[in-house]
Amino acid sequence: MGFNNPYAWGLLPLLGLIILMYMLKQQHEEMEISSLYLWKKVLAQSEVKKPWQKLKNNILMIMQLMAAFLIIMALSNPFITKGKALGGNIIIVIDRSGSMNAYQEGSTRLDIAKSMAKKAIVESDNSSVFNLISVDKTANVEFSGVTDKNEALRAVEAIEKTNMSGSIKDHLSLIKAVYRQFESANVLIYTDEEVAVEDMTGEVIALGGYGSNVGIGHISYSQDNDGYTVLVRLENTSKEHEKRELALYGEDKLLELKNVELAPSESSNVIFEGIDAGYKYLWAELTEDDALQEDNRAFLVTESTEPKSVLLFSKKNIFIERALSSIKNLEVYKTDDVNIAADGYDLYIFDGIMPAKLPDDGSLFFINPDMINPYFKSGAVIEGGRADIISHVLNRNIDGFSFYVGKMRNLDKPYWADALINVGSKTAAGAGVYDGRKIAYLTFDIHDSDFPLDASFPIFMYNMTSYLTDMEEQGKSFYFSGETIPLNFMSNIQEAVMEDPDGNKESISEELLDYGYDNTNSTGIYKLSYKKDGNAGERVFAVNFPTHELKNAFQGQWEGQRETGVGRGFTLMGMNLQVPILIFVLLLLAAEWMVYIRGN
Repeated sequence: MGFNNPYAWGLLPLLGLIILMYMLKQQHEEMEISSLYLWKKVLAQSEVKKPWQKLKNNILMIMQLMAAFLIIMALSNPFITKGKALGGNIIIVIDRSGSMNAYQEGSTRLDIAKSMAKKAIVESDNSSVFNLISVDKTANVEFSGVTDKNEALRAVEAIEKTNMSGSIKDHLSLIKAVYRQFESANVLIYTDEEVAVEDMTGEVIALGGYGSNVGIGHISYSQDNDGYTVLVRLENTSKEHEKRELALYGEDKLLELKNVELAPSESSNVIFEGIDAGYKYLWAELTEDDALQEDNRAFLVTESTEPKSVLLFSKKNIFIERALSSIKNLEVYKTDDVNIAADGYDLYIFDGIMPAKLPDDGSLFFINPDMINPYFKSGAVIEGGRADIISHVLNRNIDGFSFYVGKMRNLDKPYWADALINVGSKTAAGAGVYDGRKIAYLTFDIHDSDFPLDASFPIFMYNMTSYLTDMEEQGKSFYFSGETIPLNFMSNIQEAVMEDPDGNKESISEELLDYGYDNTNSTGIYKLSYKKDGNAGERVFAVNFPTHELKNAFQGQWEGQRETGVGRGFTLMGMNLQVPILIFVLLLLAAEWMVYIRGN
């Protein structure tokens, strides 16, 4: 209960006047009596008239005191609120990242957040305007400016859980941008993350806490002569000693079971040795349910042993041949016949020469290209200089290295390529995707440089070959929920269909391959079926629950935060009690009058 005019309570001392009036002796007339029979009665009446005597029960006095008290309460203009009910512009922010899937008192934190948000909507003023934002790895404005409560309730209920990593802190700028659209607004943030409202008016409703949970933080493997050795790291995020059973599977086959005990907040590595090779993927599972189910499984895809094939068009380049021959699972073929009709290779490298017709399949790598080229405009030969390997994902482990180039082609970098090596203001090496095909180039003859003598050269060739033949994507054993699975290793496909762990299938057009596949909310194995050159193929990818969400899900309970701000305070809605109290006072005075009349 609240009071709009609390100063009215200063009138309470006036109640003492009513009591004082009853304590004072009343005036009376002298009377003659004919007998002593009534003496006792007269004595009793005189006893009542004595001043400052002890008060006796008097219903009229009690009713008058109550009426006076209620009048003072009515002057204070009291009201009762309806919990978190608000009015005006209300911005509801619901965290639906992976940690919000943790169970708390029989329900997930996300379900609790949705229930609380719906309660706030129902109890808000009928003139309220609602805005809803859901947050995982991105912040999504579900609706804005909605006045229909039923529409707002349906939108809140429609928010689905995700397994993605996410933080309210990363998206406060968007929340503030929505907040500043209104002259006055209140924001309600439902999250298990400790976050501050900062310079907004509103409240953070804390949903975090402890729980009995053990999760799989990491899974990896190595290969030796005896097969696979698999490492599974377990994280005990609870405050109690925990016992768990850990199962290892090869695709659908149970391979081994182990019992594990972990102290509070302990991490432990569990090793499985001598696992037979040949499985497309392995996965581990904690067999018992706990507070967070999504972190009880982890998957990994084993590296494909299928070799990649490269056809090198070159007169004679011992440096390139040695660099390529040192790469594992790479089959290198060489020719200097420019009239050959080549096809069926994963990568074609053209070292200063080109065939009469470029192949229709595979990736392309041009070294010192001539002036006739369909992918970029190659100019005349110019003087070189110091070549700097710039920072780029394809230059990992060698960015910052430099070497010298004597001569190079004056080639304008095409729009679809990223620069990898610069000689002054000119691009000496680049790579990218054009028309669904991976293409790379060097603008100089390797013999006209000291690049082959530098330690960066074999690493550069390995990085480029891995990228162009898709060995890099093959080697990544798993992704986290929300990450994009690269699919640009596929070119000239006829069709491609991705099946997620829930059995849902999605067709992928060739135009979308460069963007990859990002609908990776579910954890488990994704299967890509495709047809290329009339042949059917399949690739599998593993997606796991983010380790970040596992570790942060049970950091403990905090008190939340409420900020009233200046000029943007909460508009607490409720029922005003002034009129009902005044009506009750009138009824009480009428009852007092009836008691007085009956007493006389």
